[in-house]
Amino acid sequence: MPRPQKPAQEGWPIEKPVQSAPEPPTPFPPHTVAHLNQLEVGALDYTVVSEDTNYRSKKLVQILYRRCAPWQQVATLLKAFKDNDDKKFDTIVIQGVYNQERTIYEYTNGQLIFDRNVRLGSQTLKRYQIETDNGYAMDAVRIVVSE
Repeated sequence: MPRPQKPAQEGWPIEKPVQSAPEPPTPFPPHTVAHLNQLEVGALDYTVVSEDTNYRSKKLVQILYRRCAPWQQVATLLKAFKDNDDKKFDTIVIQGVYNQERTIYEYTNGQLIFDRNVRLGSQTLKRYQIETDNGYAMDAVRIVVSE
């Protein structure tokens, strides 16, 4: 006997499976800021879900976009960072979620942390820390690049 189909829980639409992703335009994972910037051409459209500036020198932005390949997550997070960059904050955090998530308090579609004034000995650097998926997935990628 055929089983009746269950509707999506709590009205969330069921997302179609991810199709094979195109190849990245540059070596992935990137090793330099130039490689990182070249990935931006593959960025997806996103929507800003929330923006929190209640911290002294930290800005938290959460964005919503569809599931995609790890390099596209990095590209989309980088594009969102460039669109929401603000020089008065030392740290900017961009967290990605996709539309089946029920909470916006944790990232599930990548995270980018940009630190403007990182000290390394006597040098002051800018550092990008990027994680794909939720950071704990088996195929998650963590990238740290300084300029």
